[in-house]
Amino acid sequence: MSNAPLDVHRDSIPGAIRVAARALIIEDHRLLVMTYADDKGSWCVTPGGGIAKQETLGEGLRREVREELGIDISPGDIVYVRELLGRTAKVLHGGITEDTHQLEIFFRCKRGGEVRMGKQLDNYCTGFEWVPLVDLVDRNFFPKTLAGRLANDVASGFKPHNNYLGDA
Repeated sequence: MSNAPLDVHRDSIPGAIRVAARALIIEDHRLLVMTYADDKGSWCVTPGGGIAKQETLGEGLRREVREELGIDISPGDIVYVRELLGRTAKVLHGGITEDTHQLEIFFRCKRGGEVRMGKQLDNYCTGFEWVPLVDLVDRNFFPKTLAGRLANDVASGFKPHNNYLGDA
C-alpha cells in the first residue's frame, strides 16, 4: 500500500454527480477536521469522501475515515445534506473544478481508537485537527454555511430544521 497522496476526485465519472459521505465527529465541543493546503490557501473539512459503486454510505464512510485517520467509526443519524457545485464555488480548492457536482451526506459519528494520520491521504492533505465549534467561523472551513450553525445545531440536539444545506 502506497503512502502517496491520492487524487481526491479519482472516482468521479464525467457528467455524473459524485456522492460523498462526511463524518461529524464531535467531542468536548470540538469537531475533528482534515486540513488541506494548495496554491490558493488552506482549508479544512470533515473527514470522509467519495462512495464507491456497490458500497453503502456507511461502508464508504467507514472506509474513508479509516484511510484518512486510522480509526473506526460508527455512523449515526444523517444530519445534513449538501450539494457542492463548482460553478458557484467562491474558491476552487483541492481539485474542485467548474464541472464539479457533489452530493454530500453528513453523519453524526462516534469514533473508536486514537486518531492518527492514515495511510491513504488525498492530495493537498496536511493533517487533522480538533477545532472548537465556536471557532469554525474563523477558520476556512467548508461548507461555510455549516461553520456558522453547527454549534447551535449541536446544542439543540440536531432538531430537524432546514438540514438541506443546498449549494453551500
